[in-house]
Amino acid sequence: MSNDLIVQKYGGSSLGSPERIRVIADKIGSRARAGSRLIVTVSAMGSTTDELLRLARQITPHPARRELDMLLTVGERISMALMSMALNSIGCQAISLTGSQCGIVTSVSHTRALIREIRGDRIEEGLSKGQIVIIAGFQGVSRTREITTLGRGGSDTTAVALAARLGATACEIYSDVPGVFTADPRIVRDARVLPQVGYDEMLELAVRGAKVLHYRAAELARRYRVPIRLLSSFEDSAGTVVRAGNHVEYEQINSVTSKREVALVRLTSSEDASTISKLIRDIASNDVQMLDYQRMSHAGETAMTFVVEMDDLDGLNRSLSTLSPDAVQIDILEDVASVSIVGSGLACSARMLSEIERVLSDAKIPIHHVGTSPLSITCIVPSAARKEAVDILHMRFVDRPGQGQAG
Repeated sequence: MSNDLIVQKYGGSSLGSPERIRVIADKIGSRARAGSRLIVTVSAMGSTTDELLRLARQITPHPARRELDMLLTVGERISMALMSMALNSIGCQAISLTGSQCGIVTSVSHTRALIREIRGDRIEEGLSKGQIVIIAGFQGVSRTREITTLGRGGSDTTAVALAARLGATACEIYSDVPGVFTADPRIVRDARVLPQVGYDEMLELAVRGAKVLHYRAAELARRYRVPIRLLSSFEDSAGTVVRAGNHVEYEQINSVTSKREVALVRLTSSEDASTISKLIRDIASNDVQMLDYQRMSHAGETAMTFVVEMDDLDGLNRSLSTLSPDAVQIDILEDVASVSIVGSGLACSARMLSEIERVLSDAKIPIHHVGTSPLSITCIVPSAARKEAVDILHMRFVDRPGQGQAG
């Protein structure tokens, strides 16, 4: 019998009803009876978080972030209690703990807190008693005793952080998809599951729109070398293993991913550099995440271009509202999407960049902006062209003869 310590995480779609919770409890119970020690992180059931957000916004369009955290943590607490009840009802010892009860200590940045420490005493106590420990994902407590949440995808982050802190043999992330695909299968009919991806590539995929693992969880996994398997809770499959990848120098495109709710921001200023520096600080203080940031200065003028998610537009506008009307010219293009090819060997690849531009140009898809990294090339295109761009790039770069798998 195994005595491995396994951290599992179940997303909201896996726990969408009492029947689904019982199904998952049976799976967890079988694993525990086979000898594994289990820590199970749960998300809120189904669309509970969205429903709570709608409820808050029926009270006020701009709910206080502290009170929003108090409200949203309810969803995971419901899931953890029901899961513990289900496990105990089938003869498995289980205990449920909130993020604060198990010692997940965070920053005080409400709705987007960062994990500072995991004490874990009560988790270890439960494991020592032979209990399955069920933990509410997505949440913690600050050193000033404020309840906090980790933001969207926070249950992934909770699970990976727990696996790193407690030295788990593996971290298994269960959702409604069987792993990482070469493209969104709803867009590309012949997209396939990648058997494995490297930590760096998984982080790039997560940042660029692949939703099977949150980018903060991918970053933690890479930093602490946490072995992850991405699996479906609805079917038996091998899933995708996330681990250290092969180091290659040739171009190898493994997947195409996209984000549909983004905005392209261009700011131009003839003010001195301190104005731009202050603006960047203000943007950071509003927790706005800037992707594909570029800055150029010439003849006394500074221009910045970057991409933000639509959810961050309110924070960006708060930052921009502090500027003098004459200080900065602001252009925000909203009806756009990002489409990225992700792989290895892309650093400084002018050849690959020219091929992408040619393929999209031949399809008459305009490119508003291009961002590059060692592992990706991202094009900002009209929203209406997103699916076509994904399909074309997948066919041209992922399905071409000789194209390898991720590693």
